[in-house]
Amino acid sequence: MKSIMNKLTYEISLIAITLAGLSCCKSTRDYTSADAHSHNDYQNSIPFYRAYNAGFGSIEVDVFAVNGRLLVAHSEKEITASRSLKRLYLAPLMEKLKGDTTRKLRLLIDIKKDYKATLPLMLEELAPLSRYFDYPGHAGRLSVVMTGSVPPGAIMLNYPAWLNFDVNHVKGFTQQQLERIALISVPFTRFSKWEGKEDISQSDIDRLTAIIDSAHVVGKKIRFWGTPDNPACWKELIRLRSDVIGTDHIDELASYLNKKLYIN
Repeated sequence: MKSIMNKLTYEISLIAITLAGLSCCKSTRDYTSADAHSHNDYQNSIPFYRAYNAGFGSIEVDVFAVNGRLLVAHSEKEITASRSLKRLYLAPLMEKLKGDTTRKLRLLIDIKKDYKATLPLMLEELAPLSRYFDYPGHAGRLSVVMTGSVPPGAIMLNYPAWLNFDVNHVKGFTQQQLERIALISVPFTRFSKWEGKEDISQSDIDRLTAIIDSAHVVGKKIRFWGTPDNPACWKELIRLRSDVIGTDHIDELASYLNKKLYIN
């Protein structure tokens, strides 16, 4: 198995290097707010509803397991008992999915600490939404993806098929484990220090293209976090075929994508 995975890693790297030379090629895919991701959504003035009503296809929320409940916070010092995952996200999501029979959404849940304590509570709190889950053999409208402190690949297989994972690489996973990975998320600053002001350098383009193609080679979507959050960067990510465009500026990105301003 180790030799097979080493061969897979080599082939992915080889293809990515080859494709990096094609960075002049632009994306021809049509992007809309369904391709947008609300980063740390709970930190904006209207959690959940602002991103959902703007048509975003992906919403991110950070959680801690505290006394048998999942509470929403970026750090432990920000935890308050009133900010529960159920109240801020799961209850309104249930209401929306009941009324909007065509809407699809990815709920990206960041485990801030201890997946062993968090995931059992996650299974319990998400159970009422099970009719909407999208996974092999069950076509639905809600994709649940865990990120942050996720379990190792072998442990991922112990959880229900509807619970998928977000990781920052594709190395070392078996084919069966890769099937449980729904998204690759990587820090933008690992590949580029560009701030979205002047033109991005060709060397940065090559590095970004290589990692994007590495994800696409194994059939995975990719998301960058920590990007310059402005139209120049949104346009560049689209040009390079990044699958998910993240932002803290929900209304601005929705307008940018829906008006096709990236085409100009």
